[in-house]
Amino acid sequence: MPRSNWPLLQGRTRPLKMKEWGDLAIMDPDAGKPPRGHGLLAAEKDWLHIDAGSTLENPLVTLYAGEDPGAQSGWDEVEEITVISTTGFLALCDSGHEPLRKENLATAGAGPYLIRVHASDRSTDDKKPRFLIQVIPGARTGSEPEPTSTTIEETAGPLLVRTSFEQPDEWARLLQALEQDSEHYASITVIDNRTYTGFAAEQIQARIGRDDEGWPDSTLLLIADERALATAEFPLLAVNNLPDDDDDPFRITLAAAGSFVVNMELGNTGFGDWGHGLDSDGVYRKEHY
Repeated sequence: MPRSNWPLLQGRTRPLKMKEWGDLAIMDPDAGKPPRGHGLLAAEKDWLHIDAGSTLENPLVTLYAGEDPGAQSGWDEVEEITVISTTGFLALCDSGHEPLRKENLATAGAGPYLIRVHASDRSTDDKKPRFLIQVIPGARTGSEPEPTSTTIEETAGPLLVRTSFEQPDEWARLLQALEQDSEHYASITVIDNRTYTGFAAEQIQARIGRDDEGWPDSTLLLIADERALATAEFPLLAVNNLPDDDDDPFRITLAAAGSFVVNMELGNTGFGDWGHGLDSDGVYRKEHY
């Protein structure tokens, strides 16, 4: 594919109306297979997949490449992720991986890029989905880091994901409590990675791996966020990650979470059953095995 005469954006925004409906990609069209992932963004080297949503209207896309202009307000969703360009070439492509415009978005050549995607009306009937995509060169060190994986871990079973790193002593006490009650927490995989600092439940769910039929590797998620680490009870946020399930997340103390995990793993109870036993502050505290 000829590339040498393709112009750079040099920080300009250019609205783009799609000719055909489908998801979007910021990628080298010669890259390999698309990344795995479920959610707005999924990334690998030389490739970012953007879920255009369920509406049947053609999206309106505005591109920006250059120095970081900052996130814009007024959008339904704003997410960002790092993509490593190994070839120095990234283009906006359609769902068939064909370039929609000739601009090379990798304005600084090979290396890391922060890609920030703003989206609105992705699933709103009779409205065109709107996207603002900012492609921002990262620092060049000569030895570029690997891109953040789009999946949390390739691990089956319940996950406990830490998203707050301001309370190291409290986190240490939480881990100690897990070790002391290892019989009931044996199936839990602990994810302690600063990559997930400040992640909301939906962002974590989007990065849990799935098989070829879309079934998640982990169907039960516990989140140790700032609120969970703020009190000695450790009220973790429990999230049902079963496909097509709309149970509301709820808080459960670490002391009660052992019986929760065991009974969920055995299939003795459903996620929604536990949501009915919350105290007035929205936290589940009952312990039973």
